[in-house]
Amino acid sequence: MDYEITVTGLVQGVGFRPYVYRLAKSLGISGDVRNSGGIVRIRLSECDEELANRFVAELKDRKPKEACIDSIEMKPVEQRTGAAGFFIVPSDEIKADELPDIPADIGVCTRCISEMKDLSNRRYAYPYISCASCGPRYSIIHRLPYDRENTSMSSYLKCDDCDSDYNDENNPYARRHFAQTISCNECGPQAILRTEKGEELSGGFAISRACEILRYGGILAIKGIGGYQFACLPDDTYAVLKLRDIKGRKKKPFAMLFPNIASIKEVALVSREEEELLRSGERPIVLLEANLKDKSLKFVCGDSTNIGAMLPQSGIHEILSSVLGPMVLTSGNISGEPLSYKDEDFFRHEFEGIEGVLYYKRDILVPEDDSVTRILGGKTQVIRYARGYVPKKLSLERIFKKPLIAFGGDLKASFAIGKGRGVILSQYIGDLESYACQEYFKSSLKREMELYGFRPEAIACDKHPGYTSVRLAKEFADKRHIPIIGVYHHHAHVASVMAEHGLTHAIGVAMDGTGYGKDGRIWGGEIFYVTGGTADRRSHIEYFRLIGGDEAAKDAGKDLKCLMHASGFSIEDELIKTAIDEHINTIETSSAGRLFDIISAALGIRDYNTYEAECAIALENAAKSALKNSLTTYALPITGDPHELIYYLIKAKHKGIDVRELALGFHRSLASWIIRECEAVRDDKADNNVCLSGGCFANQVLSDMCRIGLATKGFHVYFNEKIPMNDQGIAVGQAYILALQ
Repeated sequence: MDYEITVTGLVQGVGFRPYVYRLAKSLGISGDVRNSGGIVRIRLSECDEELANRFVAELKDRKPKEACIDSIEMKPVEQRTGAAGFFIVPSDEIKADELPDIPADIGVCTRCISEMKDLSNRRYAYPYISCASCGPRYSIIHRLPYDRENTSMSSYLKCDDCDSDYNDENNPYARRHFAQTISCNECGPQAILRTEKGEELSGGFAISRACEILRYGGILAIKGIGGYQFACLPDDTYAVLKLRDIKGRKKKPFAMLFPNIASIKEVALVSREEEELLRSGERPIVLLEANLKDKSLKFVCGDSTNIGAMLPQSGIHEILSSVLGPMVLTSGNISGEPLSYKDEDFFRHEFEGIEGVLYYKRDILVPEDDSVTRILGGKTQVIRYARGYVPKKLSLERIFKKPLIAFGGDLKASFAIGKGRGVILSQYIGDLESYACQEYFKSSLKREMELYGFRPEAIACDKHPGYTSVRLAKEFADKRHIPIIGVYHHHAHVASVMAEHGLTHAIGVAMDGTGYGKDGRIWGGEIFYVTGGTADRRSHIEYFRLIGGDEAAKDAGKDLKCLMHASGFSIEDELIKTAIDEHINTIETSSAGRLFDIISAALGIRDYNTYEAECAIALENAAKSALKNSLTTYALPITGDPHELIYYLIKAKHKGIDVRELALGFHRSLASWIIRECEAVRDDKADNNVCLSGGCFANQVLSDMCRIGLATKGFHVYFNEKIPMNDQGIAVGQAYILALQ
């Protein structure tokens, strides 16, 4: 009897076919394995049922580390004659009802690093080393199935030695048997250094000169897996400040690349879960609690109490950090603009102050920033969804009635495609106020549709009439004559959590800076009861009036004056008083984000955002300091009324209460109000599920207070884990709402 086995899930680009080959050989089974579209098909020839069942059982139990099996289906088929033995055969294409799983880029593995450092190994010092278990995947794929000829490695012909490794059936346990990115110093992409004077060096000379540039205080551009990056040494203040000038990034903290865990532990506290995350194949930036004993990293981390740390994502990063130690590593673009990833575009820009560009000539087909993560309550929480995570599929409990695209929001823009039971969130794109980011959004969407052979029949977007993402969605839908459905911003936030955890009903808490509400006001501090595809607003932070425009999200000092005047305090600014009294160019908002800014300004901590959430982060840091130093939590009223809150807070500050105690008191007041309002909804709906989402829950103090406090009250607390809690995640929420309707 012959058996045909179909395996779905993440089974391409992770060494799955060589694994199947080895398993079949070990069991003495004849047949073949092939990629088929986005799945894997296996044929077992002249195999009895008992052995076939054993094969399937071991297929599940011993799969490659990066593989993720969704389903295995086995059925008997007509027996055919063929050569004895087991073979990896050419791939074919097949269209499926579900979105195929395409492998994400995988950080360089420990075995490749060992080879790269072994003088006797022919891949010694090869900076773009990879194997069947690691290396670029999504960033280099043209089309499915995942085979070399369908990637940007197709232009590199394997040398005889690599070809022998690839086809070595006599040694099926070799790590490069059927590894699609196989290459070496002789046949693969090579390191090239272009200096600011225009000279070019290659190979080891290029890397040595790049190290010299960094060692002597220069700024180096590096072509990574997903795009260009800027690097400098962290203890060189001049270099760090110069890098800030190049990027136009005055204060926002930089991430750092470390050679190993030991070097991270010199400057940060690292838990077991955080260490596992740092070492994971995704190789993300992990936000860690800083443990700095001096001020050497002040200009890197600024006032942050965290350090964004990562381990090497590729061979070139391993070499540089091994030689030089920790490095500042940040995206190779001007702040607010898309990530540079095409060689010609990067060199055309001519960044002033860059002393060298270390690159290779293999094309990057999709740009990907470094992902940002943290550990919350023992679980991984993705804050920026990019390299290493994209394009992993989120499997849903519901089936999409029609294939659809969700266009997300304007800030931290991403889109999502949904089909069958799966939804895929795109990489982080940026803020759509930039025309370049708009073009990046459109080109990324076009590529995604081509890669997946995706044809949408419905569009979801935000309800805000002025959003660029809404305009792009309407243009897209009108051109294709397909329906477009608007989804309210904060409903989508809550739904993004529900999608992750397979919920169809829950109490929803959405806390962020801005979002268009059903009454036309700017929402941002919301309590809902969500059931199916509908959301009932049950409570919210009471409206307060601010002078409108983009400055409302930046000038916390002005926002404070607006709220103080409305709360009965005397202020000296006549323009603000008139604007608030006469409702001139003002907005009403329930924004928790703006309230955080206002409290920060009221306590004299920070009164202007030079980057997003700067004031709120400074307020959180003050609250953390109070906790760390065991200060008293100042008791503020548990209220959703900002006018009442600011009244008592300012009175307490005038009495000389430590601002750190007041900062902690504000967090406690807001968390207690959220818990109280959730209890009120539970009393009415008898529902224990609570979903927390929105950018304010990036605040760890608020998140912990709400998460622990709600659990203590008997709630089942859910929060974003795989999908960002900020606006990048709302595309998934939009898609899920349509699936529930």
